[in-house]
Amino acid sequence: MALKEQELVENYNTHPNSLLSLAVKVSVKQESITEINSNSVVLTNVGNGNYWIIYDIDINYWLLPKANLRIDRYRYETVKLLFDCDDYEIEYDSFKLDKPAQVSMLDNQSEWKLEKRGVLKFTNTLKPPHTNQKESNKEQPVESVKSSVNSLAYSEWLDGYNNNPQLLEKEAIKVLETTNSINRNRAGISQQIVLEVATKSNYWVVYDNKNNNCWLFFKNSMRISEYRYQTLKYLFDCYDYQPDYSSFVLLKPTKLISLATEDRKWIVEELGILKFIS
Repeated sequence: MALKEQELVENYNTHPNSLLSLAVKVSVKQESITEINSNSVVLTNVGNGNYWIIYDIDINYWLLPKANLRIDRYRYETVKLLFDCDDYEIEYDSFKLDKPAQVSMLDNQSEWKLEKRGVLKFTNTLKPPHTNQKESNKEQPVESVKSSVNSLAYSEWLDGYNNNPQLLEKEAIKVLETTNSINRNRAGISQQIVLEVATKSNYWVVYDNKNNNCWLFFKNSMRISEYRYQTLKYLFDCYDYQPDYSSFVLLKPTKLISLATEDRKWIVEELGILKFIS
């Protein structure tokens, strides 16, 4: 079923998950951004992408944020390349799609080029406190995420990870990326990373007993080399990563779903967030 543009906007704003079966999941191809303009932005087919591409009855390709995408300060740096976001503030309630962005398919049929930016309208009733601009730029993103985490399902696990990781490790299922999914991604074949139970593990899976959600943490002593980062970026949004970073803060664990076809294996439903500190 193909939709006209206005139908697409109305469905997205009222029942966005109804569009999931029609969507191709994509992410911005970072190496394509050589200049900040629409001629250089390319999106590629990625199973856990933050954006959806849907075509209409006239074979136009429309780009939308995925349903319930949280647009924090860091993610906004990418979103603003694709959409006009004039009302955006760090502390916002929600946004509505005013107009989807328009893209065109490239010859390889797995990538799309941005042709025209869309428009997002934000509703902001929660205003950040007035602070010194220098202090705000440094502290606001991390603190705003931390303060909002207290009401979320994973907050207790996150506190445990930051304060007593050994205890969390005892409660967790030890997992590791499957070799096949890593190799396919590094070969340029778009596929979600699959995690499976392993004795020697880099990651911990824990279940939230309240909502039966599944969360992914990584071993707190794990060193994230450039090589390991090439896999990690498919599991977490990695803000400010540099090969010579000194530390990082886990702002949000990754949300997983069980792989329907195989027991005791998981894929990403929603990326977590890591903030690296140089």
